[in-house]
Amino acid sequence: MGTKSHYSVRNSALEKPRNWELSEQAISCTQEAGINKQILFSDIQKIRLFYHPNNRYRLNNYCCKITTKSRENFEINSCTYNGFADFIDQAETYTPFVKELVQKAKAANPDCQLLTGHTPFTYYGNIFFVIVAVAFLFLLFSWVPAEYKNGFIIIKLIVIGYFGIYLAKSIKVNKPKQLDGTEIPGNVLPKLAKRETDNTSMGVQG
Repeated sequence: MGTKSHYSVRNSALEKPRNWELSEQAISCTQEAGINKQILFSDIQKIRLFYHPNNRYRLNNYCCKITTKSRENFEINSCTYNGFADFIDQAETYTPFVKELVQKAKAANPDCQLLTGHTPFTYYGNIFFVIVAVAFLFLLFSWVPAEYKNGFIIIKLIVIGYFGIYLAKSIKVNKPKQLDGTEIPGNVLPKLAKRETDNTSMGVQG
């Protein structure tokens, strides 16, 4: 019997951790007092990988979305809840788990679609939303009394900078694309922490 791969993630304080497991034929999910689900690889219609910053505490979050032939959707996030305003980046376990999932799903069902980025509707909708939000901020700050403008200029630059960084990364990473093989572009997977990368490099050199 082969070794099974595991990945555990907790999305918020309101839910228990979800424990994902890969066998030779299926991916299963178990959760204390919650869902217990097994999905055959042959029943997976598509897998979508994208950048998914849920909130300001989870800006480096990525997501693997599984869609079955029966239109059920399951999301596996790379960041896990650890406490109030505290999310842990699990890149070192999330990335190999997702890569193995893709390999097994495509082997069992060659017609399984491997997609990266958002859907076209979501992708262009997000760009439009950010542009409208920035335009609204400019309009809002233009109504601020002259004696308060200097302080609000700093706030405006911070807010616009935040939206700008998000928009730039979202445009680059989440552009809709369908892949032909099983090779996953690095930009739709979380980066390993620099400390871990440096340690790995030192180990290889030694």
